[in-house]
Amino acid sequence: MMPSWEESEYVFCDLQTAARYIQRDNPVAAQSFLEAAYDTFEFLARNPGVGRMRHDLGFPEVRSWRITGFRRYLVFYRELPERIQIWRVLHGMRDLDQLLRE
Repeated sequence: MMPSWEESEYVFCDLQTAARYIQRDNPVAAQSFLEAAYDTFEFLARNPGVGRMRHDLGFPEVRSWRITGFRRYLVFYRELPERIQIWRVLHGMRDLDQLLRE
């Protein structure tokens, strides 16, 4: 069985926002970021349970993992039966507490 994930309604906008920001300085890196993000989603689907549990942000069921090659960007995800849910993709220097409560 192929590992699977689903994306929350936030993920598309999170990825586009990050890619547009990166693209301002490096268009090639923006495409690499998107590829690395989806590679990370696949890794997490194959290895659920990795990453830091985010009790500190008030979401004990959520974990975070850094995007390979773009370590300042965090993938926040939840484990669900038979799959994971990619919840958010955010830059680690942003106000995570506020963004995750929106």
